[in-house]
Amino acid sequence: MLERVKNNINNFYFFKNENFTLISVSLCKFLYGFYTAAIGSLLVPIGETFNVGIRIQSIVFPFNYFGQIVIIFFVGYFADKLGKKIIHIASLALLGFFALVFSYTSNFYLILMLFLFMGIFGISINTIADAAVSDSFLKKKGFYLNIAHVFFGLGAMTSPVIFNLVFSVTGDFRTIYFILFIISFFILFLISVAHYPSVNDEKIKPSVIVELLKDKKFLYLCIFTFFSMGIQHAVSGWIPTLFQKNLNITQSLSNYSLSVFWLSIVAGRTLMAFLSRKFNEYFLLKILNIAVFFIFALSFFMDSYVFLIIDYLIFGLLIGGFVPLIIAYSAEIYPRYSTTRVAVIFSFGTTGMLVIPTIVGMLGQYFQIYKVLAFTAAAFLVYIYILYRKMK
Repeated sequence: MLERVKNNINNFYFFKNENFTLISVSLCKFLYGFYTAAIGSLLVPIGETFNVGIRIQSIVFPFNYFGQIVIIFFVGYFADKLGKKIIHIASLALLGFFALVFSYTSNFYLILMLFLFMGIFGISINTIADAAVSDSFLKKKGFYLNIAHVFFGLGAMTSPVIFNLVFSVTGDFRTIYFILFIISFFILFLISVAHYPSVNDEKIKPSVIVELLKDKKFLYLCIFTFFSMGIQHAVSGWIPTLFQKNLNITQSLSNYSLSVFWLSIVAGRTLMAFLSRKFNEYFLLKILNIAVFFIFALSFFMDSYVFLIIDYLIFGLLIGGFVPLIIAYSAEIYPRYSTTRVAVIFSFGTTGMLVIPTIVGMLGQYFQIYKVLAFTAAAFLVYIYILYRKMK
């Protein structure tokens, strides 16, 4: 009986068209991007509402990403046992529910717990979306994954704009997650009528993870994801705070700056989608990594809003395509177990998203945040050597 219900849900669809599936699962990435970027806009209002400093604000990142690191190793297992579509539907419904609760919560500690749960279901949606795209388009993965990741950037770009609009009307930072609640149930409908490819043998097994991590190239790629995702989200997470607290820029302009930063990432991912049709992913990663190091290190010497935002926009344009290129290149290194492979990559990425923004926030209590961020460029300097010498 339960097996029949499971199969009926996973195999049900109104539209078998692959492009409809691509748009539907990509909107899941839009939602996760919307949720993730909202955190950056929320930090200053949370600090002012609950009278906590930058160091305490930074603990939002561990609460948001710790659950993601834990659950991500089980996503493949549940996707295999229950089906990707069921996991997407359940995760969307639960994310929407906790977002609704968040929009009515006035306790700081409960807000932290809600970040934990929303992080868990957000990353589940995001990971399964990448695996579904990878399974749907066996050729030109780099192109289609970049297109899907463009939607993440669009969500992240939209979030600060919506935050400014609803905050100006309601004066309540929580309202942004009520909007997220509405979006999540719209996407849930699209997912329920989309066709999902059936792929067997996707379960996360300890032996598979060990086998993956024994491959030095794959391990280097995972560590690269740790730094690239961690630094990108450190910039995203702290842009509104550093502009408001370090440079005395208004809240509205700071949030619009975050939106424009994500627009640069969208542009970068769009550009990489087309470049990946002409050049292989490994070549693009090598070139982009060098450029990212120089442009991001340069931000240490910039003390004005105009020069700093220009630097961050170029940084976003360059780093935007990293994650989809990494996922596509990982398929060349290890083509099997798509959900497991993507989950392991994201586990390193979300660990970076926890560790690096948190450390930046702690040091930001004593130093200017944009100076602290610039020091993280050292990771890209190390990877100039690794990408050219260890992974060729």
